[in-house]
Amino acid sequence: MRMKLLSEIIVKSETEMNKFGSLISNILKPNDLITFEGDLGVGKTFLCKSIINAVTHIKEVPSPTFNLVQTYPLNKELEIWHCDFYRINNFEEVEEIGVFEDLKKKLFC
Repeated sequence: MRMKLLSEIIVKSETEMNKFGSLISNILKPNDLITFEGDLGVGKTFLCKSIINAVTHIKEVPSPTFNLVQTYPLNKELEIWHCDFYRINNFEEVEEIGVFEDLKKKLFC
């Protein structure tokens, strides 16, 4: 599926980014997948932190750059997976290191 750009959103401050993250968090449903792509330093991680904070109220949301995946509980059954695949070159590498093995166990067992 290919989606078209519906509008352009310009964010000029951290406050605006937090508001944008909160807006995104209001439309999320279980099993939604959001991906962000862009150059280093454009705000992808900051936006993820804003979304995670709005949904979970967890204030400390570190970047998963070095451990690749950081999880945050929503309730007993659901959690948010924040992944950072900056150092990954292709999907085969993600499968090789087993990032999604735990997710498969939760979904299929």
